[in-house]
Amino acid sequence: MFCLRQLVELQKSYKAIAAEGAELLFITSDQLAADFRTDFPKLLDPETTVIDAYNATDPLNHKIARPLYYIVDENGIIRWKFLDVRLRGRLDPAKLVEALKGL
Repeated sequence: MFCLRQLVELQKSYKAIAAEGAELLFITSDQLAADFRTDFPKLLDPETTVIDAYNATDPLNHKIARPLYYIVDENGIIRWKFLDVRLRGRLDPAKLVEALKGL
């Protein structure tokens, strides 16, 4: 359910994100979130293979991902990162747009 709320917020901000020359990719282990219609691509990761590679799973429940955001430049270099240790914590998409503008 929290993924869906975040998807709604990101969808509302997607034009502002794209206006900064960025693309958004949402990775989720939740089928319901993956099926939610958005203008940006989503990757369904039910076995959390990709999520594990980014060390974003909850240490107490390996099947649940923590909120994690990266801004990666065209050379593959991470320029900005946000990881909320709280499972229910979410980044305000306006802060993501701010971070993009600051790069």
